[in-house]
Amino acid sequence: MLSKSLLLLAAASACSLCAQSNAVAGTDVNLYDVSASTIYGRRGAAYPNGEVGIGFGHAFCNGGTVHVPWASSPTTSGQMTDVHFKIAFLLVRESNGRMVQISTPDSYVKHSRVTYNLGSSNCGTCQSGPGSTFRIGCYDAYSTGFNGDQFNLGPPNEIDPWLGSWNPVGSYFDRGDPVVGGAAANDGTQSLTYTQTGNFDAVKNRVTVPESELSQTGTFYGQVHLVCEGEPVANRGNNQLSERLNFSWSGSSWSTSNAGGPVSGSVLNRWTGAQVNLGGNGANDGRFAVGVVVTPLGGGMYHYEYAVHNIDNSRGGATFRVPVQAGSTTTNFGVRDNDTNALNQWTAARVGNEVVFSAAANNPLNWNSIFNFWFDCNVPPGGGTAQIDQARVGPGALTVAVTTRTPSGVPAATIASVGNGCGGSPCDQAFYETFGNGGFDLGNSGITMTKAGTSYAVGNGTGTYVPPSGSATNLNLGDDQATQITLPFALPTLSGSTNTLWVCSNGFVSTTNNGTSYTPSSSALLSGAYCWYGLWKDLNPSAGGAVRVDSSATVVRITWDAVFTFGTSNPNTFQLQFFPNGDVHVIWQTVNGASAQIVGFSPGAVGTDPGIRDISATRGAGWSVCLNSTANLALAASAPPVLGTTVQFTTSNIPAGSPFGAVLINFGQEVPARDLTSIGMAGCVAHVISTGAASFLFFPAGTTAQVGFPVTANTAFLGVPLTAQSFTYSPPRTVLGAIASNGLAMVLGM
Repeated sequence: MLSKSLLLLAAASACSLCAQSNAVAGTDVNLYDVSASTIYGRRGAAYPNGEVGIGFGHAFCNGGTVHVPWASSPTTSGQMTDVHFKIAFLLVRESNGRMVQISTPDSYVKHSRVTYNLGSSNCGTCQSGPGSTFRIGCYDAYSTGFNGDQFNLGPPNEIDPWLGSWNPVGSYFDRGDPVVGGAAANDGTQSLTYTQTGNFDAVKNRVTVPESELSQTGTFYGQVHLVCEGEPVANRGNNQLSERLNFSWSGSSWSTSNAGGPVSGSVLNRWTGAQVNLGGNGANDGRFAVGVVVTPLGGGMYHYEYAVHNIDNSRGGATFRVPVQAGSTTTNFGVRDNDTNALNQWTAARVGNEVVFSAAANNPLNWNSIFNFWFDCNVPPGGGTAQIDQARVGPGALTVAVTTRTPSGVPAATIASVGNGCGGSPCDQAFYETFGNGGFDLGNSGITMTKAGTSYAVGNGTGTYVPPSGSATNLNLGDDQATQITLPFALPTLSGSTNTLWVCSNGFVSTTNNGTSYTPSSSALLSGAYCWYGLWKDLNPSAGGAVRVDSSATVVRITWDAVFTFGTSNPNTFQLQFFPNGDVHVIWQTVNGASAQIVGFSPGAVGTDPGIRDISATRGAGWSVCLNSTANLALAASAPPVLGTTVQFTTSNIPAGSPFGAVLINFGQEVPARDLTSIGMAGCVAHVISTGAASFLFFPAGTTAQVGFPVTANTAFLGVPLTAQSFTYSPPRTVLGAIASNGLAMVLGM
């Protein structure tokens, strides 16, 4: 049994990068932002029994080495084409230990049928190239309105997500809605018209969510999935991106806002405490992600909670089978799909040494769907392979295998980081807080940014709001406008100094022109210019209020004086104060919270997102923002230590000039970690027991170094614990000259 399981694992690993038949080498599109979310409206019964229509925005770029074909498709005359991207959407909720899909299967897919190349991007310099292509290094960005345009939304079941292909003949667009008569419904020429979609309600075809799901307490994530025909599966890890979202019900309508922090890959990677693995059907069909959380219940029982995400498998899943140890007890079976049809539920049963979840007719686990499965068992988690039987005929094997945690009785290989390394000076390079409708809690308060060298100490506001004087300069800014002002002193910044500032009507001040965007997003804040975001939102001084500047040799005060939120008569008053020593006060007075807004600071070109900070809750203790964060020495492993494999240990953040280092591995772990101050390594601790440890030396040529660790194939070592930790000789970081990484606590297993 053990050798058979190892063979299954090896086969799954060997085919994890198998490419599909139409793969084009060098094709690699990259989603890098889920920029916004919009509520289009609701329909149906009274709250909370209706449905809501939602849209997400996104941005992506061509990070590959080839221009990607992308032909504009006629929409009202002429033959439609298949040469374009398809964009799918998911909305999930994490609550009560479970990650569930709450968007319904009738949430349609965006067909992106117009070619855009919008300039240089996160993927590099936008190159020139042939027409009808998405060119290398270029980007495209879609607003929620563009993604939610019902004229370009079609059913997901018409798309082969593995090949990225779509047949326009006889498609939804070909037939029209309502369906046209005669040959026009099957000629490949679009019959769906703007007149037809103009008669749709606000929810139809968009990301559709029952209010009963949206009104529950939990953490919500929206995911965008970009399907690109010809992209090798090995390059698809960045085709899915999720963003945390907030939703609120006012008593008459819904509102939404982004909460920051995009994460690549399946949205199951967001699931707290979950182990997520992928498996696919070789070169013949796509992949499933299986996430699992195992919770001890007491009395020797364990709850096994699985979520299975069909990422790009065209044939779908008809069963989900989990191996269990012979003689074990299994109870409390449960299944959740992603629709509200009580007549198509999956069934669950113990069959031999498996728990088998089986689909009802016409309800397989199709792509861009997440189903949940659970049961209780009296065997603790170990290594195993779940099997997903394909729902439809087609090329490839009948079953997809995915390694996961199961009650198999075989210890699973595990790995966990322990503690922190030393030798660096880590700090955040930026900070921000996002606010949705009605959530602004900084009114009539402030923060102070005290400059010290290349860092700011941020804490409770020590400044006082000063109303603009009679001699204050009105910058006469209109809607979405910016202007440059000259300072009466050189303002020190973290990277130098400046004699000028750019002031934007939309609530931010930068050292260089930062544009005039009225759509706040965390990704734009991090990648933009050196900028203070007093209140970044869609503001319109043309409609009411003004942006004014008081300037003297001792202070420059820039005030948004009762400036209206765009489209409203709601005033916003706040002030930024700049001092010759580099200190900055941000002071808020009356702020209208009925729109998306961001507060924060970024020195520009920040590579690591620090995540959302609760400013009101943390400004009392304060925090530091620095220009150059020096990271601690860190150790990571390429994979858990599965018997018979080789684990690559990578030491990173190695200080320049470090001549050598080593990874120490031993059966024992220092618990608690041993303080190394007494030997001249202040701030460092030992996690690995040095006596008897195996030492793997390395001689770094840069900031990272890698060593291979061959794991024994001897099954007598199943379940044996190991601890690993890196050390480098990096004077003068400590008195001794040596610094240490975090530890890795591992268990040898399947």
